[in-house]
Amino acid sequence: MHDPIRLHITHSQLAKIRNGHPIQIPHAHIGHPQGAVFRHLHPETHKKLARAYHARKGARVHLTHAELEGTGFLDTIRKVGQFIGQHANVLKPLATAALDAGAHFIPAAAPIREGIRKYTGVGIARRATHSLTGPRPRRRASITHSLAGPRPAHHAVGGGIVPAGYAGF
Repeated sequence: MHDPIRLHITHSQLAKIRNGHPIQIPHAHIGHPQGAVFRHLHPETHKKLARAYHARKGARVHLTHAELEGTGFLDTIRKVGQFIGQHANVLKPLATAALDAGAHFIPAAAPIREGIRKYTGVGIARRATHSLTGPRPRRRASITHSLAGPRPAHHAVGGGIVPAGYAGF
């Protein structure tokens, strides 16, 4: 078994690895102190990275998903999940406010926001209450729309004047 190697992998490099493409790792990213620890590299990949590091060169390597499993990536994701679980009482209102603001400023995002609310329950606001009288009354629909009856003929769909000689029916 070989010694673990620290590699600093960027987000775009991680996307390339997931898609099965080789990545180029510069010398500064091999042995980087903030890099993820790779424990389960293929022996040839480990040898190639070690030679490149000692020669002060970068290396082009092809990492697999199995080689990523023994790294700090999944450990980091697990730690982030634990952090979110421990601090949910603080993070949930912040996430709710951010998503509501995004849906307010970008109207096209409102349906996505509603889907997130239904699926996760994040962002379902309590009904606003009036400070003195309790719950606010709901607004009633306009009476003119509900009692107006059918639309007048000039609002009918598909009507209108057809030009002379038009046979495009």
